[in-house]
Amino acid sequence: MFQRTYTVKGEDVNDFMVMENAAYLKYTSKLVETFLFVNHFTKLKMNSLKVGLQKKNDQIQQYKYLMFTQPFLVELNCKELGLCDQKMKVEISFYNQQKELCALVTRELFWFDYTKWETVIAPKTIRRHFIEEKTYKKVS
Repeated sequence: MFQRTYTVKGEDVNDFMVMENAAYLKYTSKLVETFLFVNHFTKLKMNSLKVGLQKKNDQIQQYKYLMFTQPFLVELNCKELGLCDQKMKVEISFYNQQKELCALVTRELFWFDYTKWETVIAPKTIRRHFIEEKTYKKVS
C-alpha cells in the first residue's frame, strides 16, 4: 500500500466544480510514477534497464464527488499478477477528508521491453515492490 495526499486544482474540475474523470486518471498515473520513483526506479534507471510501463484497460467507479480545493488521499494497492507475471492489476482508491471512498480506478499494467518490442516479465528488482512475497515458516 502506497499513498499520497493532493488537493483538487482548477484544471481538474468541470464547470460545476466537480473533479473530472481525466483528472482521476492523471492522479492515477502520477501516483504510479511517484511509487516507482520512491522505490528508486527513475525514468533514467528504467531506460537503462530498457523496460517501460504500459497501461491498459482503465476502469473508474465513482461513489462520491470530489470538489474544487478539497484535499483527498490517493492509495495504490496491487491486486494480482497475471499472464505469467507479465500483467499486474492495481487499484487506486480516492478518499475525501472524512476517509470516505470517493472513486476507485482499476488499471492493468504491462512491462514492455524496448529492445525486443514485446511485453515481458517485470525485472525482479521492480516486481518485488509491487507484490509481497509469501514466506513460509518451518513447521516443527
